Amino acid sequence: MAQTGNAAIPLPVGTKSLGPQIIKWAQRYIVQPDGKDAGHPWRFTREQMNFIMRLYALDDEGRWLYPTASLRRSKGWGKLDPTPCGTVHH
Repeated sequence: MAQTGNAAIPLPVGTKSLGPQIIKWAQRYIVQPDGKDAGHPWRFTREQMNFIMRLYALDDEGRWLYPTASLRRSKGWGKLDPTPCGTVHH
């Protein structure tokens, strides 16, 4: 899948994020619900992983760097619903 927008830009080195743990959990416990990979482990695109890394980024005090977020892409892009990941630690 082609990468689009600025979400493909990774976080600066040294930025704290809960993203790695969330991605690891999701790819271990969530399965692809439909399509040619139905039933196989969920795999995020690089852009989706970068979005999750930013969504769950923390400042030095452990507070969210970004208190709100929005991901807008055209139909068929494969937008993920971060809810299954987010409800684990919120």
